[in-house]
Amino acid sequence: MIEVPAFNSNGEPQDAIPVSEELFGARVRKALLREALLMYEANARQGNASVLRRGEVAGSTRKLWRQKHTGRARVGDSRSPIRRGGGSVFGPKPRDYSYSLPKKALRAALDSAILAKLLDREVVVADCPSPESPKTKPVAAYLKTIGLTPGSPLLYVTSQHDSTFYKSARNIDGLGVVALPDLNAYAVVRPSVVIFSRAAFDALLEERR
Repeated sequence: MIEVPAFNSNGEPQDAIPVSEELFGARVRKALLREALLMYEANARQGNASVLRRGEVAGSTRKLWRQKHTGRARVGDSRSPIRRGGGSVFGPKPRDYSYSLPKKALRAALDSAILAKLLDREVVVADCPSPESPKTKPVAAYLKTIGLTPGSPLLYVTSQHDSTFYKSARNIDGLGVVALPDLNAYAVVRPSVVIFSRAAFDALLEERR
């Protein structure tokens, strides 16, 4: 059983929340987690590298000089790949690097990522109050109250999309905000501490039961 520290909306410590490892697959599936991370990184690649090939380089297709009786090596046109300024032979062209894993595999990878954070004591449940209008100062002050330093990589998970809280937190260096339905293994692994709102954490546990 893993004990997850919890804080109320005032930043005061509350009773730790017990979490069974069985809810998240009982073990960290490292190979699957790695495969999922590679997929997310591949999907983020733009794939826009491009070079000019022989047919795209500016220049004439005329043979530079006749084949024989010049005393020089035989040669083609000025766009030949062996000449300076010629076209590339196997250079890159824009392509799509993205691919996808099965939904069950991505779900299992997410569980492994969360379990790894739980085992490393890098998960906190904290109810950071959402300002009525976008304000960064109260969110930054709350993080300091519960012992987290703004500037270090942090992730705050809300139960649902909250544009006001997102606007309040986006100016805090190192802090990311994501709604529980959008949570994935890549987002969980990157930060040093993952902060769940109480509603988000309860919903996460309820989904796994």
